[in-house]
Amino acid sequence: MIKGDHLVSQRLGYTHHGLYIGNGMVIHYSGFSELFDKGSIEKTTLEDFEQGSNSSVKNHLVSLYDANERIERAYSKLGEDSYNLIFNNCEHFVNWCFNGLKISSQVNNAAVTVVRFFLNLSG
Repeated sequence: MIKGDHLVSQRLGYTHHGLYIGNGMVIHYSGFSELFDKGSIEKTTLEDFEQGSNSSVKNHLVSLYDANERIERAYSKLGEDSYNLIFNNCEHFVNWCFNGLKISSQVNNAAVTVVRFFLNLSG
């Protein structure tokens, strides 16, 4: 794991995403990590980010920003508290650090699953 890496840590039913900034530290959207308390973008230790699970590095085929720029972008959002599970979650945040686009494959996959379910009901 190196500075600027996209980290993914498994949670119960979903994956959590953060940006590794070096020295055992991660910037991530804490989201609803404290039950119903809508969290903010924060800097935390890798251990706190992982919450007892390991993390892996997600490779990006294309990144508009280099590692230092990604870290600068992450720092620029520290304290933001506009978490939204569908439109502005931890995965959206890290992808924005990489390429300026708020994209979440988890949200997209869930939406496809819901659409397929309803299409099967009507078909």
